[in-house]
Amino acid sequence: MRPVIAIDGTHLKGRFGGTMFVTTAQDGNEQVYPIAFGYGDSENNLSWEWFLECLRGALSHIDDLVFISDRHASVEAGISKVFPYVTHTICCWHFGENMKKRFHRKDVADIMDSAARTYSEFNYNRHMEELHRLHKGAFEYAIAAGPHKWSSVHCPQRRYRLMTTNVAECINSCLKFARQLPMMTLAEFIRNMLQKWFHDRHAAARSMRHQLTDAAHLVILKRVEKCNYMTVNPVDWNIFSIKFKGNQWTVNLHLKTCTCNKFQMDHFPCSHALAAARERNLDFTSLCADYYKRETLIDAYSVPIMPVGHPSSWVVSSDIASRVVLNPKSKRQSGRPMEGRHASSSERTTTQSCRRCGQSGHNSRRCSNPRMVNEGPSISVPDEYRRKCSIYHSIGHNKQTCPEKDSTVE
Repeated sequence: MRPVIAIDGTHLKGRFGGTMFVTTAQDGNEQVYPIAFGYGDSENNLSWEWFLECLRGALSHIDDLVFISDRHASVEAGISKVFPYVTHTICCWHFGENMKKRFHRKDVADIMDSAARTYSEFNYNRHMEELHRLHKGAFEYAIAAGPHKWSSVHCPQRRYRLMTTNVAECINSCLKFARQLPMMTLAEFIRNMLQKWFHDRHAAARSMRHQLTDAAHLVILKRVEKCNYMTVNPVDWNIFSIKFKGNQWTVNLHLKTCTCNKFQMDHFPCSHALAAARERNLDFTSLCADYYKRETLIDAYSVPIMPVGHPSSWVVSSDIASRVVLNPKSKRQSGRPMEGRHASSSERTTTQSCRRCGQSGHNSRRCSNPRMVNEGPSISVPDEYRRKCSIYHSIGHNKQTCPEKDSTVE
């Protein structure tokens, strides 16, 4: 996998509560690739430190490893202690939601997201100048958080276009109802889910017809379409000057670089590099990293997830069997447990409407429009549902309001 790992914690909804820790990556076919799961009492420093130590033992040392998470203090403290050599970045979506909640404006978060995803230092400065003109407080908030934490341009390592923790959130969504189960049942549910995922994805990878994965091949096709409108001027055998719509880029096929920075930051050719490669009749696959190739995807899912069998057939050592595991010290909150997550401030959309004029955007106390008149067709009620007089059986009144009751002859 590309060395970018998203980590997140989600609540367990069983009898004893707790937190499930999730770490995921993304394979070359843009699919979620689970790495590790863990159970803890809550998202505190000790729980995160224990889980990250177990993760370090499973991953060993990776030089260019990048973690993506939200801005939880325990996550940052655990990573800095257990993985001091790792680049820790923050999720752009969570960071944008914090900006919306803090400054009550959506436009500042959108500009920050554009600055975070750009590959060019020039475009980054342009977006940040726009943010400074729009809201100085939001600009200072983004700078205080550290551009190396949320900006792709200033990140010390490659993020490979993975700017959010969506791959971890997808796992949480798949386990939305399974998190109500006991821990051992939940673990078996996860194992069974991954068993099916690995089998189906391994079969799909073997049936791919191209050297690249289907997702990477589709991106190549879309970028090749732009090459028809580009002007390619060779400088030497490896260096080319690409012109398009008044802009100019320089591509070096030997070093696999481009002045747009997409080629070297993603290890995947940009449209300018594809135009230069077509000029030299080079295979596009040679410009892609192994992460995006079909053989790598097959190897990623080649080891199956095996079933564990019935507990009666397990071979448990005596030192493990003699341990006494107590119930967690947890206290359930009063009331019915919440099934869904709390919506963020930007997701809560309320439309205010006036009951005086029927228009939206204000209420009846601030309404200056004329009162709404119902000019629509009247609703006809069948006669069997209308009031009837018990004296003359007329429709439209009862015997108390009957206009002819005084003339009744007994």
